[in-house]
Amino acid sequence: MVNFIFGIHNHQPLGNFGWVMESAYEHSYRPFMETLEDYPNMKVAVHYSGPLLEWINENRPEHLDLLRSLVKKGQLEIVVAGFYEPVLAAIPKEDRIEQIKLLKDFARGLGYEARGVWLTERVWQPELVKSLRESGIEYVIVDDYHFMSAGLSKEELFWPYYTEDGGEVIAVFPIDEKLRYLIPFRPVEKTVEYLHSLEDGDESKVAVFHDDGEKFGVWPGTYEWVYGKGWLKEFFDRVSSDERISLLLYSEYLERFKPKGLVYLPIASYFEMSEWSLPAKQAKLFVEFVEKLKEQGQFERYRVFVRGGIWKNFFFKYPESNYMHKRMLMVSKLVRDNPEARRFLLRAQCNDAYWHGIFGGVYLPHLRRTIWENLIRANSFVSTGSFVRDVDFDGRDEVFIENSGFYAVFKPAYGGALFELSSKKKAVNYNDVLARRWEHYHEVPEAATPGEEGDEGVASIHELGKKIPDEIRRELAYDDYLRAILQDHFIDVKTSLGEYRLAKYRELGDFITGAYDYSLFEGGITLERNGIAAGKPARVEKSFRLTEDGFLVDYTVRSDAEVLFGVELNLAVHSVMEEPAEFETERFEVNDPYGIGRVAIELDGKAKVWKYPIKTLSQSEAGWDFIQQGVSYTLLFPVSGELRFRLRFREL
Repeated sequence: MVNFIFGIHNHQPLGNFGWVMESAYEHSYRPFMETLEDYPNMKVAVHYSGPLLEWINENRPEHLDLLRSLVKKGQLEIVVAGFYEPVLAAIPKEDRIEQIKLLKDFARGLGYEARGVWLTERVWQPELVKSLRESGIEYVIVDDYHFMSAGLSKEELFWPYYTEDGGEVIAVFPIDEKLRYLIPFRPVEKTVEYLHSLEDGDESKVAVFHDDGEKFGVWPGTYEWVYGKGWLKEFFDRVSSDERISLLLYSEYLERFKPKGLVYLPIASYFEMSEWSLPAKQAKLFVEFVEKLKEQGQFERYRVFVRGGIWKNFFFKYPESNYMHKRMLMVSKLVRDNPEARRFLLRAQCNDAYWHGIFGGVYLPHLRRTIWENLIRANSFVSTGSFVRDVDFDGRDEVFIENSGFYAVFKPAYGGALFELSSKKKAVNYNDVLARRWEHYHEVPEAATPGEEGDEGVASIHELGKKIPDEIRRELAYDDYLRAILQDHFIDVKTSLGEYRLAKYRELGDFITGAYDYSLFEGGITLERNGIAAGKPARVEKSFRLTEDGFLVDYTVRSDAEVLFGVELNLAVHSVMEEPAEFETERFEVNDPYGIGRVAIELDGKAKVWKYPIKTLSQSEAGWDFIQQGVSYTLLFPVSGELRFRLRFREL
């Protein structure tokens, strides 16, 4: 007989669309639990994230009654995490403890005193032990990959172990990767055969499956397979009636058996994450390396030594994510003693918008917008004032300016540009715009995943091959600079909008990423740089001041080069799909009703304006996403000697 623990993790990101929540509920969460109710001998360990529980509580409260009933019958063990599904390793210890407490309190309301943690994205860091123990947690669930990275063989991974940090000890269960690729994608018989193959007379041996509940109905093709063709009913029936399989919950296992011994796990997540978190060029090499090992029949033998990046690499890979994360850390310190503000801060720690793998993540504007909304609301409870500090820990100071209505953050070392313009009234960051970048999967058809061979069943999203459609490839462009507001271009007068928007033009100045000198005054900043434009000396000076409804900036540009000077404003227009356009005006409005709302851009004279959508290509569980991350507005002026103009940004 072999012990078997079966668990699922149900989560929807904070800020996800209501119709997505509804669809996931109807296709997975509801039918799964209703099916479980029909099999009283079946036991499941389940984790529901806080954002999903809040939606269920408001929209489908009867589901919570079903969970209470299943808990009471002994069929359900509730495993917790941080309430708003943060990566615990990426938030301060004080916030970890509060996040776990909130979800433990919710579980208590369902009749369960939670003792275990589902580690979000299985991101392990040794120092988490102390935070988990302080939160009253006795066991945590991670991947077998963590243990293999510590030097244990696959044969040693059918038992939990203890791990320790600073004298605190916790039990750690390894999830069986083979089961992750069998369930629910292959016929039930394959799983049963595998479990039977593990029998060796050791009554403490346990195989653990714990994975996304969305695999049971939300992932492409799974609803028909899991429910329409009866996979889940057959699975529940077979494993709950098989005399060679002992179904247990985590807490039941720990009551009967002791963990096998002591291990020390390195910083790790699941295997796929080690590919996704690498910078794109390295991720491509990683995939090539894994494929080469597979071709040579060496992968299974040596995979324990195949390691890529760690989750926090995403802050290096996506500077926009890093800035958002470091602003979160800044606000966390500011509001720790303010319960109302802190709830907004904890919501802003939801992990999804900070990274990207097989799902949209950081590429999904509505998820980032929700993070920024909660960050700004939390920040608004305290006054920061204006200061100069390295906010994002890149070694270069930012200038942070606050007035009654806005936060404005400049990077003098990066083009003297405005990298955050957050409205307290609207709770939006107008510069929440992601740059267009090459991802390794734009060229690599296969992901470096172990997989489970076989034609039977339904494909996992990790196995779905994808070709970039021609209509997308024609519009695909990659930026060589981060997107901001008040970015200063020098462009050849013959450059067209088409060349500019597809990044096929040549920048004639060294101002976009060059360092600016600066001086501060009350409510504002003056930035200036002496550089080169078309091989000739050039100087840009811009004096910025926050106003009650936006900002004013006065520009002075000097150069003898016969070029166009362009001021680019990248705005987080997400709900209105824009097309490229060229026009001449001294005032125009932007209207994004479900995003940043209405704003006006005003000049003291006419200028040519180039407008185009900033679209990125990312992969998702459904295929390719070609997403508008914002809209670029570039105001163009001929330069011949000296140029002066005033630009005003007004919130409407």
